[in-house]
Amino acid sequence: MTTIPVPEDSEVVKRIYASYKARGDAEPPRSYLGASIIGHSCERYLWYTFRGCVSERFEGRMIRLFETGDEEEIRFVRDLRSIGVKVHDRDFAGDQFAVSALGGHCSGHMDGCALGIPEAPATWHVIEFKTHNDKSFAKLKKDGVEKAKPQHYAQMQIYMGLTKMTRALYLAKNKNDDSLYSARVRFDKSAFDALMSRAERIIFCNSLPERISEREDYYECGWCAAHKLCWGCKESSLPIASRNCRQCCHATPELDGVARWSCAKHRRSLSESDQSQACSEHLCLPGLVTGWEPSDASNDWIEFRNDEGKTWLHGKIGGGFSALELMTLPFDKLLNPLLATAKETLAAVAAGCSDDILSRYSEDHCNIAWTGPKENFLQEWRNLYAESYDHGKSIQTCCNLDYIAAEFPNAVVVIEWKNKINTMEIRELIPF
Repeated sequence: MTTIPVPEDSEVVKRIYASYKARGDAEPPRSYLGASIIGHSCERYLWYTFRGCVSERFEGRMIRLFETGDEEEIRFVRDLRSIGVKVHDRDFAGDQFAVSALGGHCSGHMDGCALGIPEAPATWHVIEFKTHNDKSFAKLKKDGVEKAKPQHYAQMQIYMGLTKMTRALYLAKNKNDDSLYSARVRFDKSAFDALMSRAERIIFCNSLPERISEREDYYECGWCAAHKLCWGCKESSLPIASRNCRQCCHATPELDGVARWSCAKHRRSLSESDQSQACSEHLCLPGLVTGWEPSDASNDWIEFRNDEGKTWLHGKIGGGFSALELMTLPFDKLLNPLLATAKETLAAVAAGCSDDILSRYSEDHCNIAWTGPKENFLQEWRNLYAESYDHGKSIQTCCNLDYIAAEFPNAVVVIEWKNKINTMEIRELIPF
């Protein structure tokens, strides 16, 4: 034997896939509604995507497969030129042709445009290249692109409408046997107008569109990346991929500029980098919280209520939960009376606690300075330290099902216990 057997999960393959995944994960999400997805069957999914709530992560193999599709475009251009078609696949700057509408909030990038298509040599065509597997290719040949691939059809309608071209050439390849399929698509103004109206609804509406189905087990809902956010889940009250200004009540998409957003809270425009950071004043659009309705609100906070009359607060108010906390905590924790009162008393932060404070402030290593009812806590703090209690001076807070703890710079920790109703405790670390 002249070759060395390599296992299926060889280190070479694993590292190649890992490299592709790292590159894919580093790609920032789109800050606009893409022409390539405007034909998606569910408007709510599109709304979530535009607002930066959903981030689909793919394994390295799939990212490599997407790149293979991109590389096929080069071959398609070469094929068309070889039969005498004049193809423009780049603009003067060497980039893909970009089209945009609605203040740049709806955008797309064409594969190119062509003149000299044999069936209509004097007509400029938008060109769109796609690759398909066997099953998809067979359906495409049987039903045509409009029925078999409505997203591709919508994409071409957007490109034609925004470039004023009246025809598109759809050129597809079967990845299994390299067979080709082409179709010419006419511009349909009514379809284009409907798609642009759809884009405008999604971009400028602060409330959620209707779901595609009222059944959670509907087949398109089952594999949707936004399933947990749309239908709710036990793990998180706000299962979004990351915070973004586009999810905030204070942010508005503007028509002037290039995909410009404004912030009413800070009275300024938001750059793309600003949007991805999101500030501490971030106040989530109510529709992102599944199963709860806003019952009261101000410019800084929202009260949510469910059908049972239970309530909790989101935003800058005593006992209010931040967006980061909502991303971490399930709804049953928001209703925990210990956590709610501890947030008011200790300014506890329920998200992002990476350390169990009491593992460092155990009874064996501490002096129990005081234990007693919560209503006496503020006075006892003054008695012990000759100053008013200031939760803003805490250096860390930790919340779990048993207690809330806040640590202070002078090696003091304040604890509110769950299993000792209305009881608080002050511990002081004993130096070694």
